[in-house]
Amino acid sequence: GGTGGIGRATCLRLATERHDVVVCYHTNKQLATGLVAEIESMGCRAVCAGGDITERKAAEEIVDKAVRHFGGVSVLINCSSTPIPQIRFEDLTWEDVQRQIDVGIKGILNLVQCVTPVMEREKRGRIITLLTQAIENPSSKWIHYITAKAGLSGFSRSLAVELAPKGIRVNMVSPGMTDTALVADLPEKARQLAATRAPLRRLATPDD
Repeated sequence: GGTGGIGRATCLRLATERHDVVVCYHTNKQLATGLVAEIESMGCRAVCAGGDITERKAAEEIVDKAVRHFGGVSVLINCSSTPIPQIRFEDLTWEDVQRQIDVGIKGILNLVQCVTPVMEREKRGRIITLLTQAIENPSSKWIHYITAKAGLSGFSRSLAVELAPKGIRVNMVSPGMTDTALVADLPEKARQLAATRAPLRRLATPDD
């Protein structure tokens, strides 16, 4: 998810802290290569790696590329997402839910299973998953998205217990509604309501 709003900000922040960065993308190679160039202009090393992480082979290739270029993986940050169409419950299909689960949980499962052996060799690592406060304060017409994110919460908590003895820490970041392309199609009323619920009385930004 390196080319999305939060993903891009995350990649740039990692570069400012002198990390080498693998910018992962699904389809937008142009954005990914542009971000790699920007990171390199900051004096850091970066490469891009494309693929659909819901496919195990793609996850393997992403991790292999990271190891080939940089010798290992110390941090995995999952910002992957898929569009969130507003769907009334009566119109919801299982395919709508499955798509969110595949990207939100299956994708990170594939990546973690591929990257864990690499981290284990170093006896350390960090895995960070991105959730949403919508789990606690659901919005209407988002059942498919919130269901997947709630599942990701359980996955992340359980994963933390599984991997802690191996020196690998798992943490979750759960922002409120963030002003990115992912929520650009939401009605303005919904965006304003989310802003009034936030302590700062505004939507979060990717830099936040």
